[in-house]
Amino acid sequence: MSANTNGKTLAALFRRGGEYVSVWLDYGNGKAEITIEREAPERPIAGALLGRTEPYWKPSGEGRVIRFGPAASGLFQAGAFDIETFGEKILAIRPLYDYKGSRVLRSMVGRKVDEALVLLERAGGFPVTYAVAFARAVEDGVSEEGVRVRRTLLELERLHNHLHSVRKLAGDASQKVATMQFAAMEEEVLRTMAELTGHRYGAGAVRVGGFRLRDVSALERLGDIEREFPGLEDELEDSKTFLDRLHRTCTLSRDDVLELDSVGLAARGSGVPRDVRSFDPYYEGYRPVTEKEGDALARMLVMMDEIKHSLRIISETEIRSSEGRQDGSREGLHMGVAEGPHGDVLVLVEVRDGRVRWIGVRGASRVNYVAFCRGITGNIFTDFPFGLHSFGMNFADAGLWQGGEE
Repeated sequence: MSANTNGKTLAALFRRGGEYVSVWLDYGNGKAEITIEREAPERPIAGALLGRTEPYWKPSGEGRVIRFGPAASGLFQAGAFDIETFGEKILAIRPLYDYKGSRVLRSMVGRKVDEALVLLERAGGFPVTYAVAFARAVEDGVSEEGVRVRRTLLELERLHNHLHSVRKLAGDASQKVATMQFAAMEEEVLRTMAELTGHRYGAGAVRVGGFRLRDVSALERLGDIEREFPGLEDELEDSKTFLDRLHRTCTLSRDDVLELDSVGLAARGSGVPRDVRSFDPYYEGYRPVTEKEGDALARMLVMMDEIKHSLRIISETEIRSSEGRQDGSREGLHMGVAEGPHGDVLVLVEVRDGRVRWIGVRGASRVNYVAFCRGITGNIFTDFPFGLHSFGMNFADAGLWQGGEE
């Protein structure tokens, strides 16, 4: 199947009982199709979705192969890359997911859905996004107040992670003042989340069928960020030295995105408007932010605009209560998806008698590390952190995959 067939992407791929479960998602209208076949689909991203990255490893033989990681400055998690180089230039590169492989999903099998959610949201680095995607897959429904709360939590998580990524990019370019200012804003968002939910990263706030908050008034803390961010944005974007480090670094073309089924920041920075919020009922009328250049600068500009969108969405959303729940979970095999800071998280889960019998999770990082490697090939080593941090992903998110049968 070609990359443009019906606008569909291969959003997820799992093995189950000797067969392959594929999830095809059309980001234009939100329609999803689940297929079960004896053979894996012929799609360039299929290897990465199954955890195999050797299909993307095409060394030229002109350089020497080194392994960067799993404990290395700049990675901040157990993960690694095989890199071919003859000195400064990156000739070939592939990601390695096994160092951060997780058995959390296997431990979820057999548990009640509420217990399983607690495990999942602490596994992949984006607790709110994972919790919302899982809840959507298993719950009968959620109230309008629950929708407002979840939208606010998702945007808080996006706000924190985008500020973190921009801080890292500023630090990579030795923009010390901007780095500290973004760090202060990032910390303020984390403290807001802690007061709002009781957890700095929002774990425990999303429940199956509902939500639970601690102090709704905590959102008032974001007023200072709304006032200060535009000036800080201008300060950073007025720095020619900073922009030069990002411009034409780790460039991903629109054709690359379509070929590799890239999502989230990787897609939107290259002009492809893949964003679950465009068809998510939580976000009526949302229009994705895009840039066309496909480089690290374009992805950072997308993050900058999305920071402003997140602040606006949070400020315009009124939360009237701190707790709410609709009981009941769905039986059978169902899918849930939510747009995280880095891209969408997709959860496919089968529930029988109120317990998880099988689960598969695809975080955006599992797809987008391949896109990063495509973009950074041909760049020099000093470009590496700028390219990597512009995608906003992590190895824990890539390490999740699927849980076995009970």
